[in-house]
Amino acid sequence: MTSSNLTLAISSSGALYDPTLEFLNNCGLEVNRPNKRRYIGEIPALAGVSILFQRSADITWKVEEGNADLGIVGYDRYLEFQTNPEYTQILLNNLGFGACSLAFGVPESWFDVSSIADLAEVATDFKRKGLNLKIASKFPRLTEHFLISNSISNFSIVPSSGTLEIAPEMGSADIITDITSTGTTMKANKLKTISGGIILDSESCLIVNNQSISGQSNKLAIINQIVTKLQSYLSKRVKDA
Repeated sequence: MTSSNLTLAISSSGALYDPTLEFLNNCGLEVNRPNKRRYIGEIPALAGVSILFQRSADITWKVEEGNADLGIVGYDRYLEFQTNPEYTQILLNNLGFGACSLAFGVPESWFDVSSIADLAEVATDFKRKGLNLKIASKFPRLTEHFLISNSISNFSIVPSSGTLEIAPEMGSADIITDITSTGTTMKANKLKTISGGIILDSESCLIVNNQSISGQSNKLAIINQIVTKLQSYLSKRVKDA
């Protein structure tokens, strides 16, 4: 993006929408969005900044492609959807909201499976039977990397954008990996987490496109103001805790 304005991409809806707006407001960066059908907003207190409202899953590549200079996104989605580490990096991690974990969910009826080591044995057993362990996930990249790093190779991932928890019961997958905060949804669908089965702990972070701001003194100055306000609020919250 060649505009002299700095563009910040944030969630247009979903779990991070309200917490992101509240966080920015607490930092003195209240966002003005005329209505929820508008995908462009502004920060009246900070001239030269445009807000781009996007799906959470799209924010990483919007920043990576240069359609936005900054983005507030879950660490999980950043790692899953980042394709070129040379273009983007995390400017501020752990913004204090959106905390969750990417975890395995296995059927409660699998009484003998309570750890990632047990899951490895299940995968081996499936292999003996000429089967693959089928895993439904919205995070195939992170799931695959985790499994391979734990010496589990006999699996196939079923990409999904819908409700994952019903996949084992419907027979479209044996187990799932999904985002969880309390585990309540998994339990309601007769799934359980397992020891060592946390793929990633995640929280919201601020990411930046290194290319789009390179040599852009105006954008760099605005980023410095934003980062200062965010760090000031985060430091104050720690002191008040």
